[in-house]
Order: sequence, then C-alpha cells, then structure tokens
Amino acid sequence: MNKQEIIQRLHTQYGQFCELVQNLSPEAFIFHREGKWSAAQQLDHLIRSVRPVVLGLSLPSFLLRLIFGRAKHASQDYDTLVKTYQAALANGGKSPKAYEPKVPGEGFQSYGAEKLMQMIAGLDRLLDSLSESELDTLQAPHPLLGKLTLRELMYFTIYHAQHHQRNVEMGLA
Repeated sequence: MNKQEIIQRLHTQYGQFCELVQNLSPEAFIFHREGKWSAAQQLDHLIRSVRPVVLGLSLPSFLLRLIFGRAKHASQDYDTLVKTYQAALANGGKSPKAYEPKVPGEGFQSYGAEKLMQMIAGLDRLLDSLSESELDTLQAPHPLLGKLTLRELMYFTIYHAQHHQRNVEMGLA
C-alpha cells in the first residue's frame, strides 16, 4: 500500500467506525456484555491509541531516527502485519494500562467521534509530509508488536479501527 492508499484507508476505516458509533442509540452506545467493552469504551480506546501515533509522527524525522533508530527489517505487507497482531492477541496479548478505556461521560458519543476524526485528519496531514522511503526506514515502538516501520504502524492503525468496529458489532448482536 502506498502513502496515498494508506491515507485513504485510514480515513475510510475510521469514518466507518465513527459513523457506526454515532448511529447507535445512547443505550446501545454504553451497553456492554460482562467482561467486554462498550462502544463508548471502544471509541475511547481508539482515541487513546491514535494520540501517541499522531504525537510520534509530529516529531521531525531526524528525531524519530535518533530516538528509535533505523528499521532493520523491510516493512511487512498489510495482511502479514494483521496476522502478526492477531497471533499476539491469541497468545494472550492485551492492551497496556495506558490504553485501557475509561467510562466516558455524557456527550462523548458525538464529541468523541468528532475528536477521533480530527486526529485522523491530522495523521493524514503528517503522513502526507513523509516520503515513501521514510515510511519504510523510520520506526516507532508498538506496545505489543515491538518496533514497527512507520508503514507497518499505519497498517496496524488501519486494522485497529476495523478490529474494534467488529467488536462493537459483535457486542450488539
């Protein structure tokens, strides 16, 4: 996937997720099954997860390289990255405490979705400023998968919304 395709997929996937949660009734938005997250918590988790990605990509390239080094491996393709993440989850991988959602307050359904889409728009702009080469040579840490190239991190970010959208849909069934 090239940079423009990544930007389009981010916008599409997060747009679909936000549309889903905004169209839920207030009761369905906060409903959760025992031991599972509500749609509200799924939304909060995605905001908590995208925030450090935006922050990291807002750093100058030389600083990313200085802090995290150069990638020592070629970027995995999207499907391989997804399988790697799914295997990590199957092996007991869980969201770190910093990314665990809180129970959001009143009004979060609309302002949370709006906030997430603003973050994705910011991420799109930051991605657009990077070269295709930088996506494969710069890297950043992922709490479950270790160091990923920025391209891999974007693949994860795309899939992450899809994963949580599926969780919301399953939680309503």
